[in-house]
Amino acid sequence: MPVQLLSNDNSEDPRVISLQAYMDGRANFDMHYYYTSAQSSFGGHVNSCQWADLQGAVDNFCASTGVPHPEVALRFVHCFDPVTGKLYLRLQICQMVPIPEPIEGQQVFDLLTTNAAWVEIKEGVLTGTNDDELFGATYLGSFYYKSEPQSQMLQPLTSGPDKFVKNLVFPWENEVFRMYMDNGSPEGAGVHFAACSYTEVSPEYANVEWPHGMVIFLSNAAGEDMLDDNDYISIFHNKGADMSTLCPPNCNVYISPNV
Repeated sequence: MPVQLLSNDNSEDPRVISLQAYMDGRANFDMHYYYTSAQSSFGGHVNSCQWADLQGAVDNFCASTGVPHPEVALRFVHCFDPVTGKLYLRLQICQMVPIPEPIEGQQVFDLLTTNAAWVEIKEGVLTGTNDDELFGATYLGSFYYKSEPQSQMLQPLTSGPDKFVKNLVFPWENEVFRMYMDNGSPEGAGVHFAACSYTEVSPEYANVEWPHGMVIFLSNAAGEDMLDDNDYISIFHNKGADMSTLCPPNCNVYISPNV
């Protein structure tokens, strides 16, 4: 998703995010999103699974549908489990097909979902699911938003059905898999999906100033996060991925950044 970065990064590529910018995004999310009007504590700020399980799910989708890897899109849905008190994710694996004409220099892809696969990322495990809703009703009914952390006014997410992010789309090959390859295809890697928020003032990309977005990053087999603020030749080396398309306002599409 479009971000405002306040730290140095190893690339001007908008898909890439550094450790400090990631930590800023985590803090921003905590200042703008609250569970219940009493601002109760909640977990699941970072959901995780094994990289091998994520790649296996994508490979199985491609094998069963004939969709080539460069055309795979990952659509994540924000969800919440009130029993455990934790956020979690549902993931739709589907195909993205470019529309004939770019819009303002950016390539837009339609999402084709006839043969989509669905999985759930919860409690450190990736499993199949039959839930194919493109929103998390319990999440939307449980969380509140503050435009300013010091404000006493909490806005329930259900009050803005066309305002608050329900799901978001990443391209598999050009962002998520690219991150894995630029980090040397680490054996035994974990992959992590973190709730983050960054300033966004353009209604073209988000309908609130601090949308609920996501940063995806890796950890090595020892459990150490592969994130830092150093510069590297490989743009995603020790960096996360954060350039998603948010719905709303841009639903059923992926918009490629100018890179």
